[in-house]
Amino acid sequence: MGGELTGGAVAAGFLLLVGCVLWQRRAQRHFAAQRAAIFDDCRELIQSAEQIHPGSDYPLLRGRYGDANVLLQPLLDHVGYRKVPSLWLVLTLDAPTPIGGSFDVLFRPANIEFFSQIDQLPQRIYLDEAWPSHHMARVSPTGWQAPLETIHEALGDALDSADLKEIVVTPRGVRLVVRVCGVERGQYMVLRAMVPEVERIPPDWLRYWLNTLVSISSALRADLAKAA
Repeated sequence: MGGELTGGAVAAGFLLLVGCVLWQRRAQRHFAAQRAAIFDDCRELIQSAEQIHPGSDYPLLRGRYGDANVLLQPLLDHVGYRKVPSLWLVLTLDAPTPIGGSFDVLFRPANIEFFSQIDQLPQRIYLDEAWPSHHMARVSPTGWQAPLETIHEALGDALDSADLKEIVVTPRGVRLVVRVCGVERGQYMVLRAMVPEVERIPPDWLRYWLNTLVSISSALRADLAKAA
């Protein structure tokens, strides 16, 4: 009798384990399909678009926006403890500009910005009251005078956006890090599931930030042309 009960319990446990594995695989396929579609509503904005799939993570989108090469990289924030993690988008515009150094400003720093390399720049600088108050700014090389007024004017009302997290300007181009959305609070608090509130990036939202990238790059080029 005891042996039969033990055997039945083992069989039931095995079936439960198989069911959990199958459920997990279906869930992984579902999440992978959701992530793969994140740029589906924005394809018309990017010419010669190429989507790169790095396994189970979000895909990267590479192509041209206007006359410049762009790279779009979604990043799900799972580093450090926070009540509601965020989905970030790193927008990089590859348009070499012969400026004399690199400038990085990080807004609302919390020391868990895994996507930022601001600490690699050697000199911290202090921006005036025209910039949002809670920030960290650095330049490289030490002593380089970044074109702060030009960058500030080119950003326009983007500086007032709570989505804007980081601005990086280098001789190779311009990069912005912006917040797409948070994750679904209920699923995260109960199951620790990282399910973003937005499945697909809205095209008008993306166009705004791409135009901001272009505006900064164009302003820097115009500034250098005047100085030449």
